[in-house]
Parts: sequence; structure tokens; C-alpha cells
Amino acid sequence: MMRGIAALILYLSLASGALAQTYPSGPIHWLIGFAAGGTADLISRDIGAHLEKVLGVPVIIENRPGANGSTTTGTLVAAKPDGQTLMMILSGHITNSFLYPNLGFDPLKDITPVSLVASSPLAIVANPNFGPSDIASLVAAAKAKPGTISYATPGVASIQQLSLELLAHMTGTTFVHVPYRGGAPALTDVMGGHVPVAVLSVLQVMPQVQAKQLKALAVTSRERAEVWPDVPSIAEAGVPGYDAELWFGVIAPAGTPDAIVDRLNKEITGFIKSDAMKAKLAAQGARPIGSTREEFAAFMRAEQDKWGAVLKEIKIKPE
Repeated sequence: MMRGIAALILYLSLASGALAQTYPSGPIHWLIGFAAGGTADLISRDIGAHLEKVLGVPVIIENRPGANGSTTTGTLVAAKPDGQTLMMILSGHITNSFLYPNLGFDPLKDITPVSLVASSPLAIVANPNFGPSDIASLVAAAKAKPGTISYATPGVASIQQLSLELLAHMTGTTFVHVPYRGGAPALTDVMGGHVPVAVLSVLQVMPQVQAKQLKALAVTSRERAEVWPDVPSIAEAGVPGYDAELWFGVIAPAGTPDAIVDRLNKEITGFIKSDAMKAKLAAQGARPIGSTREEFAAFMRAEQDKWGAVLKEIKIKPE
């Protein structure tokens, strides 16, 4: 009996190794649930070009925007688990499960994590004439007059909206959300004084802050952003444990063989941690990570717990 089990384990090990050697057998289809030109698209194309070199097959980037990426995730989940279909996901992969009740798949059980690639902090900024100049005074003002301070974001159910609602959840305050169709019009209205506060990407607001057209209250990452070291994080500004970055990761369909996932993880994380890619990510305001499969899985479980608690309290209807 024991010999039979040992022989089976040896066979599976050899088969796994052989599978890794023959992978990939054709072009890799790399899915993105968002339009071309964004950070997820740019990172994907850099990784795709690297994989083409090391794996020797074309990596076909397919942008399929819609429903905050959830429709494309459904395509990934239904694909054959052979490593020939991969997907770049964003933070919304987790929050979509709370916002879209009829997804048709489980964001954790129906995928195979490959690697957490990078993260990017957001910034809470305000019009220069707005009274509060830091997070502590913003929270104090919101507590003094609940539901009177409005904030702008690029849209309903965006990570920008969720980031401010997480702050409200953790501090017992309430704010009024003013959604826009994109970051540019939101930025314009805050500079014009029509809305006092906005949550936008760091790179998007840095020039305006430097020109004193806006003032920076904090960044949403757990620690200060490398590209903006003089702006405090929300956590250090008086809300311990706060962390609401936009993150990027690579997944495969559930059931993808370990040998293939391990090889992809090795190639992707090695590339993400290279000096050249670190410089490219920094230019986009992003921080390279490059995790193990297990670390990425644990991270997504923690994200599900965190956002689940917030989204049970607030009612958001995706556009």
C-alpha cells in the first residue's frame, strides 16, 4: 500500500515537472477588464513582453472593459485551466462580489492566484480655501456637522469612493459622495471650489498640489508614498490600521496545475522586482510587490474581510 502511494507521488511529481517543461503550448491570452492606456494595461504589456521573451510564445493582450472588470473575470473563470489564459485584476476583483450579487463565480474559490504585482496609493486632497488641512481636522469637522462635507471621485463603486467610506467607517463619520465620470472633471470641480474634497490618484493631483491649486491632506497607503514622502498617510495621521491602496495582481483559472503557476510566479515576480520595472512603476506612482501565490491568496482573503465590513454598512449601487 505504502509503495503504491509513494509510486503515485513520484509519478505526479515527474508529470508535473514534464508539464512545466512543455508549457506553454501556444499563445497566452492576457485579459484585462479595463480600457487600454490605464496603469493595469501598461503593467500588463510590460509583463507580457517579458513573458514572450522567456516563454517563447506570443502574449495577446485583450482589453475587455465593463462592469468594473467582473465580466472579464467571468471569461477567465470559464477558460481551460492550462495556463494559456491569464488576467490582470485590480482591487475591484474583491469588492465586485459585494456590489454585483449575481456575478456567477466566487472571486477566491474560482481562480488561482499567481502574484500580487503592485499597489498604488490614492490621495485625499482639498480646495485651498477648505478649512481642514489634515485628516484629524477633516474627521473633526465631519463629526461636528455629520453629512455636510462632500467629496468627489471618478465614479460610483470606485476604489476612490470606497477609500473615503472606509475612513468614515473607521472614524464614525459620514460624508456626501459626489461621483463624476472620470478623475479629470472631479479634479476640475474641486479646484473650482464646487466640491471641497476629492479622492484621486497621487500622480493625478501632485502637479496641482505643487502649484497650490489644491492641498494634500493624506495618502491612503499604510505608509507614506515613495513619490510623495512629505505627505502623511491616513494611518499615521490618527487612524491606525487604515490602508486602502489600489492594487494589481495576476490570476489564472481555478485548477491550473501547480507547476505552471509556479513557473509563471517565478517569471513575473522576478521581472517586477527588476530595476527597470521598478523605475517604470515608480513613474506611474506604483510600488512593486511581487508576492508568492500563498501571500496573494492570504491578501485577497484579508481584503474580502475588510471591504465586506464596510460595504455591509453603506449602500452602493454600481453604475
